[in-house]
Amino acid sequence: MRIAQEEDAREVDRLYSTRLVPFRVGKHCYAVPANYFGPKDFRDEPQRPWEYFGFLLFLPDFGGYTKENWLDPFDRRRIDIVEVKTVDKVAIGNFTDGSRRPLDLNRFDPRVQFERIKPLQEEASIQLYGLTVYRNKGGGNTPGAVWTGYRSNGEFFWFRTSLAPGESKRNGWPPNPLCDVRYYSEKEDLSISYHYSMDHLAMWREIDDAIWSKINGWRVR
Repeated sequence: MRIAQEEDAREVDRLYSTRLVPFRVGKHCYAVPANYFGPKDFRDEPQRPWEYFGFLLFLPDFGGYTKENWLDPFDRRRIDIVEVKTVDKVAIGNFTDGSRRPLDLNRFDPRVQFERIKPLQEEASIQLYGLTVYRNKGGGNTPGAVWTGYRSNGEFFWFRTSLAPGESKRNGWPPNPLCDVRYYSEKEDLSISYHYSMDHLAMWREIDDAIWSKINGWRVR
């Protein structure tokens, strides 16, 4: 294993890059440093639109990969932005009765989505870190919670956590409880999905702000 790690380290040293990777998603063009995708720069992307993009950040300074921080694949400082993409609000859907009709224009609205899942949650039980917490129903048999609040730009949003406040792991599971965040931003006109360790739950606003700061900073037109 040590030999493999040494070989991997040499490859990272050879392929590590901060060059800008240009691409387009929807109507916007971006230029993202290669080390926000991974510690090794294998990319030779053709200039064509991407359906979506993802990247990674590391606490505490929200930087990308370095020649050192790639060593721990389970690094709890890492924030995984899984997907940033546009959405097609005006679309036709196929329904079970065989008909094809326009889909609800509000289907991406975080508040509408929350109202749909709210029956699966207990009544709001606690206020924490500026958020309202709704535990999963099930009397402890379905661990986890939904957290609701307002982003720095005033938009309502919600996300899930693997454990609710006060809940403990069961037989060591999950090994790294996560905050799982997915929402559509009307103001950004983008849908985003990302997750990070519950160790940093108190930093939810700082993390969300940093992610959008990166995205908007990389946008070139």
